[in-house]
Amino acid sequence: MAEEPRSNNAHPMRQYVDDFLSVAAPGLQEVVNSKSFGAMVSQTASNLVAVQRIGHEVSDLVLRNARIAGRADVTSLHRQLARTEDKLEAVLETVERLEDELADERRRSTEPTSGSAADGSPGAKPAGRSGRSSSSPSPRRVDNQGE
Repeated sequence: MAEEPRSNNAHPMRQYVDDFLSVAAPGLQEVVNSKSFGAMVSQTASNLVAVQRIGHEVSDLVLRNARIAGRADVTSLHRQLARTEDKLEAVLETVERLEDELADERRRSTEPTSGSAADGSPGAKPAGRSGRSSSSPSPRRVDNQGE
């Protein structure tokens, strides 16, 4: 029952639109078929695209001037952060390696004093290797990474 009043209200409006279109249809058909209408539509479409592009550029300028990070800024920061993390990881690995070498060196320095028999065999082979690797190359690697 609620649909009947709505259809009665919509019916006069629909009748009015149908009457208008039946009277205006021949004139509108003539206008739409003209070359000038096509040119006007294409000009309007190109103007809308230009206005949209200008709007995007203005919004980018607003974001830049407001010092709010845009997509390009976030991408750049992401790259910088990834590089920094890689460098930090390399420094951490070097520090851990140097700590291990220092611990080995301290162990070796205490071993020869505790026993004279251990002095001959470990001193020739392991102490020579750790002595070369910990004293010469390690400080250079740290210096190179710092530069």
